[in-house]
Amino acid sequence: MAIALDFGTSNSVLARWNEATGDVDVLRSPALTRVYQYRLPGEQNNRTAYVIPSLIHYGKDKRVLAGAQVENAGLLDHRGTFRWLKMDLLRERRGGRFLDGQRLDNFHAARSLLERLLLLVQESLVNAEDELVVTMPVESFDFYASWLQDTIAALLPCRLRMLDEATACILGYCDRVKNGQVYVVVDFGGGTLDVAVVKTDLDAANAGQRQPPLGRKGEELGGMLIDNWLMEMLVAAEGLSSQEVTDVGTPLLRQLEEVKIGLSNGSAEVDVTQLNPISGKLISHSFARADLQALLESKGVYRQLVSTMDGALEAANVKYGTKKSEVQGVFLVGGSSMLLGVCERVRDYFPNCPVYTDNPFEAIARGACRFAGEEISATLVHDYCLRVWDPAGGDYLLSPVVPRGTQYPTPKPFSARYVNGACEGATGLGLTVVEKSYMVRPESVYDFSDGAMRERVVVQREDVNQRVIHNARDFIQADPPCRLGDDRRFVAAFGVDDKKRLTISLRDLCENSRSHLKLSSGECVPLPVSNFPVVKL
Repeated sequence: MAIALDFGTSNSVLARWNEATGDVDVLRSPALTRVYQYRLPGEQNNRTAYVIPSLIHYGKDKRVLAGAQVENAGLLDHRGTFRWLKMDLLRERRGGRFLDGQRLDNFHAARSLLERLLLLVQESLVNAEDELVVTMPVESFDFYASWLQDTIAALLPCRLRMLDEATACILGYCDRVKNGQVYVVVDFGGGTLDVAVVKTDLDAANAGQRQPPLGRKGEELGGMLIDNWLMEMLVAAEGLSSQEVTDVGTPLLRQLEEVKIGLSNGSAEVDVTQLNPISGKLISHSFARADLQALLESKGVYRQLVSTMDGALEAANVKYGTKKSEVQGVFLVGGSSMLLGVCERVRDYFPNCPVYTDNPFEAIARGACRFAGEEISATLVHDYCLRVWDPAGGDYLLSPVVPRGTQYPTPKPFSARYVNGACEGATGLGLTVVEKSYMVRPESVYDFSDGAMRERVVVQREDVNQRVIHNARDFIQADPPCRLGDDRRFVAAFGVDDKKRLTISLRDLCENSRSHLKLSSGECVPLPVSNFPVVKL
């Protein structure tokens, strides 16, 4: 049995392979599933998708609701409701709020939501060969991949595979692809924009052989951020104060989300009306299609969309010589792919090939389900680096040990480096390991992470695209202690596993060594180690 989970910022989808029909079924729950009606660009009739809203609510007496239960109970704007958990996880924003006498954070809420999603498939995964495929954004750091894997493994023991969302999408549109052709996937969702260039090899896929994506690029840009920008526009137009925004709370944000959807679906104008429960002031404003288009233009959404497609195609050209003119079709997926002007910009960018938009919500889960049991190699979009001292420059610099563009999982460790003792008698050694991204992360002004809505101070950081996987500390415990001048005591090599995590292979060259690794959990692991995830150090 093959099961797939697309854990999304706004909505999640579960799919199961149906042996009887030879096709994929999207799983539905009478309690959790929302029947979502949507309209594709240029169409007059509505379509239907079955999604589970990525929501969880904690009420009195430890009552917990999830998915559509939260919406149906009218609790979407309640302080006990957690939204956009995937973005909090991607950014490692733990947050926290006191509810019914207990403190809950985003990680606890996300685990509870995953637990309820997996209850829908628990009975289907009973054999050792059964497999759960979980998708993740192209631009996701080691921490997110490791947390997702460890959390799901603890909840549901089964064979677990990870697959990036853009690659899954092409498999979800498999009835539209031909063998040996180049296609582009544009995955524009609630939190991220991912683009992948893929060349199909159906014969290899049927034989279980690997098919690496030719090029990929991702950014932290999605519908959630656009709702935030609409809030900025409303505040400026109506002269609202920060306190008034806080007083009104998230119901106003929800109306702005409907503004975005309504204007993108063809409405000429959408009204927002919200009463301030503290002051009694009525907030009323009308948004026109031209307002939304001007906002998207001014915030560079269309420009960033083109830049991300440029980046994916450039990567495919540099590594494989693939040209834009070779693309035979483009597949759009994710709720924000239906945003005003997005489809038109993609069609303008690819004027000589069809652009498919007919399966924006379910394609990723369906494709991941078809992927189950297959082998695939993906390419890194990040550099994995060591922070090393540069004597000539008199400062630290980042030295890549596994560069972006490398196919993973890597067949064996490479980039061997020596780890040296700093002084006579040193027993603790370490390294600073950094995962360096090249994505653009636009800043938002309003924060909703703790269940309230408030303006926050925006601080621009130069290192926003560099995440430290592991800080230099004494995770290597040398026994016997190091000696001065012993600069070739430990040797480390690096690789990347099938979960897209940097791994370290480390050994002590000293005879009769009793050296070990000290993990963040407090556990000790004797050397040598092979392909050990750095994120766990």
